[in-house]
Amino acid sequence: MSLADTSQTFHGGEVIVEMLRRFDVDMMFGLPGEQTHIHDAIFRRNDLRHILVRHEQAAAKMADSHARATGKVGVCDATVGPGATNLIAGIAESFLSGIPVIALVSDVRADWRGRDCFQEIDQVNVFRPITKAVFSVDHVERIPEFIRRAFQIATTGRPGPVLLSFPMTTLRATHAFSEADLRVDPRYARYPANRPVPPQDEVDAAIDMLLAADRPIIFAGGGVMASGAMDEVRALAELLDMPVTTSYMGKGSLPENHPLALGPYGVLGRPAANEYLLKADFGLALGTRFNNVVTAAWQIPAKATKLVQVDIEPTQIGRNYPVEMALAGDLRSVLRMMLGKLQNDPRVTKKQVQRDAVSALTAKWRQEKGIESDLARDETTKPVHPIQVIRAMRDAMGDDDVLVCDSGFNQIWGGQCFEVRSSGRCYLGPRGFGVMGYATPAAISRALTTPDQNVVCLTGDGGFAMVIQELETATRSGANLTIVIMNNSNMQFIRDNQRLFFEGRYISTEFSELDYAEIARGFGWHGIRVDVSGELDAAFAEAKASLKPTVIDVRIDDDAIPERVSLQSFK
Repeated sequence: MSLADTSQTFHGGEVIVEMLRRFDVDMMFGLPGEQTHIHDAIFRRNDLRHILVRHEQAAAKMADSHARATGKVGVCDATVGPGATNLIAGIAESFLSGIPVIALVSDVRADWRGRDCFQEIDQVNVFRPITKAVFSVDHVERIPEFIRRAFQIATTGRPGPVLLSFPMTTLRATHAFSEADLRVDPRYARYPANRPVPPQDEVDAAIDMLLAADRPIIFAGGGVMASGAMDEVRALAELLDMPVTTSYMGKGSLPENHPLALGPYGVLGRPAANEYLLKADFGLALGTRFNNVVTAAWQIPAKATKLVQVDIEPTQIGRNYPVEMALAGDLRSVLRMMLGKLQNDPRVTKKQVQRDAVSALTAKWRQEKGIESDLARDETTKPVHPIQVIRAMRDAMGDDDVLVCDSGFNQIWGGQCFEVRSSGRCYLGPRGFGVMGYATPAAISRALTTPDQNVVCLTGDGGFAMVIQELETATRSGANLTIVIMNNSNMQFIRDNQRLFFEGRYISTEFSELDYAEIARGFGWHGIRVDVSGELDAAFAEAKASLKPTVIDVRIDDDAIPERVSLQSFK
């Protein structure tokens, strides 16, 4: 049913769905409860797909993944009380990763509020620290207004989540809405909705510093993805022969097989890249927060490195490092301003020195530590070494295929060693909040959102077990993907800290051994178990040929530790 006709009377749930459709929302994720008026409106319209999950945490993570894949706003829904609070970890991930998500939750009746009703908590204030804004919509006639505000807030400045809480009285109340009541600004359907730019003289000053540097570097963060500035990053890097290093959120800013790609840096980055970056005399920081992880506790870049920081959110600039120049604006627009000036600047000369050095460094790293190493190609290892899994994945996957990693050592292996070969979001991971159990629902969402792309999920057995129920969601919804489990029956990230700092006193980090391939078959998936490295290539070929989603359960060596710097090392 459409609300396009002037002055028609509809209940709250219908108005919500009409507004979502006007903002180009075509898929949302959730679990029904007291917000059934919304679901009934979806059923009767039949132009918005609702994905039923098995746990609300998955709905928030799926909405986050959907937003990353589409450039639109992800939407999830949950019922009052425990349903709403089950969204918290996923919403916090979106908040700290800068992903626009709108959460629609029901609440107790407005006229019963404050009477200690069943499931009543102050859920608006519960979500306030992990959202850009929260609103309790107590009057049906104001629903369009608050939804417009939610989309505007979610997509402007640094993107992020917004929560709308609807008392049952609002959802079932009716009101006569005119066409004027329901108008939307389509700019706020995507992010960034606005592309502000700094003054030209500030950009010119930044260019002067850049051209005066001997060893300039680009530090690319998740803001490059959010702005869609990948082409501009590549153009600038190639024009000036500037190496590009990334955070995990910034993977895909430049294809990692490019001769100027250093790969990720920081605590979870490549040691060889970290050493190179410490010699940089100038850094162009693009959409990166420079937090403790990506900088190895603010050691990389070096304090002597002069920085120009570009970010759409002015309060992020200079927050963790002093900067020579702050360029507050949209990354893509700022880089286009810089490129427009540089392309006609006589000071621009080709410098092969850094390009050759980076190419040699990354080639050596691949052969000694990466997927071209003897260990990566060994087919006799039992249990399997993680680098062998990454090698098999990279060999089996196409350049435009998508890898979704979880939190834990699996993400370090994937982030360091799996090189993305095309620009854009071909790599996803929970680097804002680091929430375990992100990868499986995020990968399911990505498979539903971009069904023409091959999606592979890399997770540990700890994170996978937290959301294993969502295998049924994938089967029911028709998501076709491959989940690769690095299974060592323990919480290896924590276990390694117990080894390093607590003399190997292992406690509460070891699980019973489970056969996840067999469990997957019970959910209607194809299941493959891998015990020896030589079985990996055949397993990926079998998964690709299967008409079902597939779980590949790989038994991983307990002693295989990725190169990283433990934050517990810093005083």
